[in-house]
Amino acid sequence: MKKVTDFIEINQAVVRIKNYKKKLVTNFFPNREKVEIWISKNQFYTIEIGEVIYFLKKNENFYALFFIASSNEELDKSLLELLVDFSEEILMLDIVQREETSDLLNVFYSKSFNLYTSLVRMNRLNHQVDLLSISTDGVKEASGHHLISLTNILYSFFDEKAEQLPDEKELGNWIENKNVLIYEEDNQIGGFLVYEIIGNTLYLRYWFVHPNFRDKRVGSKLFYEFENKGKDANRHLFWVIRSNENAIKRYKHYGFVEEKMYNFVLTNKNIRYEE
Repeated sequence: MKKVTDFIEINQAVVRIKNYKKKLVTNFFPNREKVEIWISKNQFYTIEIGEVIYFLKKNENFYALFFIASSNEELDKSLLELLVDFSEEILMLDIVQREETSDLLNVFYSKSFNLYTSLVRMNRLNHQVDLLSISTDGVKEASGHHLISLTNILYSFFDEKAEQLPDEKELGNWIENKNVLIYEEDNQIGGFLVYEIIGNTLYLRYWFVHPNFRDKRVGSKLFYEFENKGKDANRHLFWVIRSNENAIKRYKHYGFVEEKMYNFVLTNKNIRYEE
């Protein structure tokens, strides 16, 4: 395993695997800004086994696993060697697809990977809402001095293995880009919402209300301000853990529907996501 030192190594890896001229399979669609943060913090590694190149992002308690393989068959062969080298480590990986089953999933299941949890994508086409008649008092854009508190909340209340949490630097970039809304009362953060607008699509990344503020309509205030920020976007998207039935019901109340697009979170250990 060696450290990745430059983003160009990823592009070179893709070219090498494509040159095998087989049916390339991958779960790695890198965001350059994010990956370069991992590289700068010496958290990003690569291993090449046969016709497969693995990338691993080191977290405190596990490795996030990415792969670029020339085919499912080559991936199947290489996994045996990888698992020997990481037998004592927790590996986590995401596979996004439109089907409930696939040959790619079966490759990992056959090598004793387990389903940690799964997510479903929800979407809604934009529709006009009279946002002026809805109170969003207490909601504002986060600033730099909120960064540490927001990071602590994220890692206390979200599951890092299931939800690909940003580190402090990534979250700081979102704050700097004015993509983080907070509800603050008496200098206490009662909730926050992280979003992005890419092209004509509004993406909801993280939405949270602190348990101490659950009866103050903080969630709806954050959501309606989020709606206001993305009022010109044609489509709204986000992912939700499929076992979280209450959340799915709430999102449907806001007009979202489930797509046939799933994110399967797998692990090499016998562990499961807990609500």
